[in-house]
Amino acid sequence: MHIDDAITQTPVGTGTSMGMHESQSRFFENVIGRSEAFWKPLFSKLKETFPEQLKEVSLDQFIKGINKAAPGLIRTEADELSYSLHIIIRYEIEKMIFADEIKVEDLPKVWNEKYKEYLGLEPKDDGEGVLQDIHWAGGSFGYFPSYAIGSAISAQIYYHMQSIMPIEEYLANGNLTPIREYLNNHIHRFGKTKNTNELLKDMMDEELNADYYVKYLTEKYNKLYELN
Repeated sequence: MHIDDAITQTPVGTGTSMGMHESQSRFFENVIGRSEAFWKPLFSKLKETFPEQLKEVSLDQFIKGINKAAPGLIRTEADELSYSLHIIIRYEIEKMIFADEIKVEDLPKVWNEKYKEYLGLEPKDDGEGVLQDIHWAGGSFGYFPSYAIGSAISAQIYYHMQSIMPIEEYLANGNLTPIREYLNNHIHRFGKTKNTNELLKDMMDEELNADYYVKYLTEKYNKLYELN
């Protein structure tokens, strides 16, 4: 979406990388969608829609609820803090598969061992474990790291936007237009004519830097859990 008409339906008329592709999802779903500023103009409407369920829930409680950090077995239900642990597990298993260190029949056992090691949990069946994702069944090996890369890029974009626009004010006013248009102008319209680092470099004079992701998670969860 939003790719320049001049390159639409050409070989470069698509996303530049799966990491950048996922960054746009992670940016809107998590960085924006789980933020207090985003929900300020919407929470009263949400309470009107779910009056019984939310009648005694404040905005502050709601924000803490949708950002609660807790180990879980299902990747798609994971909080931002633990999400990349799910990705690391899959990435390590993929490397083991291609290094011929494990066989396919070993996957459930290895998967369960890694969840015990990283998250302290053990699946009760393969539905909670190795069969929960469609990627490997569909041949999408090597895809999982793009989720973590995308999360890192989304945090970097967020801090950049903070430096050039009143992003929190826009969100508190329910105004996503300047944010969306900025992403259109600096990322989407170029399609595959620039790679990920070129897009970031041209946008903020810096290539991918995962330190922003660490900073984002640290600041967010220190605030949520009042750790400072």
